[in-house]
Amino acid sequence: MNRQQATQELRSLLDSVGLPDWHIRLNTSVTTRYIGLTSHKDKCIILNAHHVDSHPEPDIINTIRHEVAHAVVGPNHGHDEIWSSKAKELGCDNTSPCLSYGLSLEVIDAIRSGADVEVTFEEEIIRKPSYKITRLQDKCEECGKVAEELFSFEAPDTDGNDCKFITLKCGHLIKKIIPRATPFHEMITAAHVGNNCDHQWNKNHCPVCDAYRPYDFQVEGARFLEKSLATQKGGALFDEMGLGKTIQILTYIKYHPEKLPVLFIVKSSVKYQFMKEIIRWLGLDYFPQVINTGKDPVLPGFKCYIVSYDLIKSYDPEKIKSLNLKLVILDECQQIKNPDSTRTQEVRKIVREMQVVPLSATPWKNRGSEFFTVLNMMDPVRFPYFSQYCNRWVDYYWQGNKYKEGGIRNPEKFKELVRDIVIRRERKEVLSELPEVNRVKFYIKMGDIEEATYQEEEDKFIRWYKDSVLEGRDTNNILAKLSRMRHLIGLAKIPATLELIDEFKDDGRKVVIFLHHKDVAQILTNDIKERVNGEVPLFIMSSELNSQSRYQVQEDFNNSDRAIMIASTLAAGEGLNLQTCDYCIFHERQWNPANEEQAEGRFIRIGQKSTSVTAQYVVATGSIDEFSDQIVEGKRLTFHAAMSHGEVPAWKESEIIGELAEMIMKNRRKKR
Repeated sequence: MNRQQATQELRSLLDSVGLPDWHIRLNTSVTTRYIGLTSHKDKCIILNAHHVDSHPEPDIINTIRHEVAHAVVGPNHGHDEIWSSKAKELGCDNTSPCLSYGLSLEVIDAIRSGADVEVTFEEEIIRKPSYKITRLQDKCEECGKVAEELFSFEAPDTDGNDCKFITLKCGHLIKKIIPRATPFHEMITAAHVGNNCDHQWNKNHCPVCDAYRPYDFQVEGARFLEKSLATQKGGALFDEMGLGKTIQILTYIKYHPEKLPVLFIVKSSVKYQFMKEIIRWLGLDYFPQVINTGKDPVLPGFKCYIVSYDLIKSYDPEKIKSLNLKLVILDECQQIKNPDSTRTQEVRKIVREMQVVPLSATPWKNRGSEFFTVLNMMDPVRFPYFSQYCNRWVDYYWQGNKYKEGGIRNPEKFKELVRDIVIRRERKEVLSELPEVNRVKFYIKMGDIEEATYQEEEDKFIRWYKDSVLEGRDTNNILAKLSRMRHLIGLAKIPATLELIDEFKDDGRKVVIFLHHKDVAQILTNDIKERVNGEVPLFIMSSELNSQSRYQVQEDFNNSDRAIMIASTLAAGEGLNLQTCDYCIFHERQWNPANEEQAEGRFIRIGQKSTSVTAQYVVATGSIDEFSDQIVEGKRLTFHAAMSHGEVPAWKESEIIGELAEMIMKNRRKKR
């Protein structure tokens, strides 16, 4: 029984006994021992959300009846005979005092460690709950004891197979065969497979046919996953932002069809980013079902499924179970860093009997215990107990009279311990493989309200275009009409860019956000200030600054160890040196790509220590954002196919505007 079902059950019972004016509150404290509590003064019944998540359904129903009986008989009866009689009348068959329902520390630790807890009842005069802990995926097949790793090593077996041998504390041995190398280096984008192009590769890109392939370090990441998933329950990609973790897992999936079907659990804002990347790299045969609401059915036969963390909390687990999934990808796995949260428990139910690949640039942020959940999911033999992990690997310290949790104790030894299930590369390690400007597209879907507003504006444009431009009466106002749509897109993309900043601000790097509209800049500025709370310096570069102020902002930004700059693309496009930064976000697009390329050039200056700058373009799918991106990339490809590498194309803004208007009309005709 989840929180929503428990509160509905309680509401229904309160109404049925004539207490519709009583309220329900959820307490999220982990340390509180009660499941339920009645406050007559406030006319409120409090349910402990953590215990609702972890207790079996009979306990929760008994608690609800128990507390409603308190509400009915009043505050002066405690657990006396009058209260007991009313509780039994309501169907409560455990009339023990409220606090006796609390889970023991052993049971709480078991739940945090991914165990199942089964409740049985000892019949006396009343029923008393007794909890049986059942651990899945981590029992020794020989003796049935909890499988805890003592040590492991790799060596060939008598048949010449490369193997990993794991010795358990019970004395038994587990043998896992490591697969031979798979040709991941042959992977290319799906649309270009078998196109007979000789491929003149410029690092990972063929400018002749526009095909892409993984970088060498991404191939290495796919091979790491292959080995990890052959010898453990999971393997993690924790590469720094912008290094293509999605491409690495898709490359692995392409060559391991036995892992299908696959479920991607992601943040709501990136569901369509993953859909785009799956189609781009794996093709339409892997077209995923995107589950958007709790009412959506799961459709059998798909190779890939995508669902958000927010939805997984309320989605029927039986629907997911019916898919017979083999592999679960947990993007931004820090979303389940709390072992006590409902989200974590629901994800555990899904991954319990299958393999898992967590992805994140920041798998934990402040506390070492936040890393346990994914470690336990990937290798419950090595990390069986939450309390054991914290005692061994989490650093604690005194701050005044408070004992506080820190990061990982003895990090070098810890890295050695997890090196076969965790891989992380930083940009500085792979810079030689990246292009001078590494353009990364971040595809997002607008919210329902924003999309409806945008579609209304697009409808107005199409009507005007048909009546005025096609009839030859007005050909001068196309830019003004399109600008309205671009403005709406800029506002709609704010939540997505803020999510990128949330990931970035714990990564210890600098970032510049390029945009166009003043109100968009103001909203982003206010929201970012609230998020960073003074921990990261925030600079503004706008056209309203005079030359001296611009120079001072530039110098302050370059002299800061960590910083965020919000900059007008046009104001920052010339005369700035931002060589201490190698990462930028283009929140709003420009009509003329030359303006964007000038902005990218602010980072490639004398003194830049990185050989590559990552420019992340936020693109709203199904909008002028996506259409203009297609036009620009098509022209860029055509130019470089005909001209020498590295030469800058001459962009004609009027030509791009005209093509963009035609593409909007063409897309509307397709929808009909």
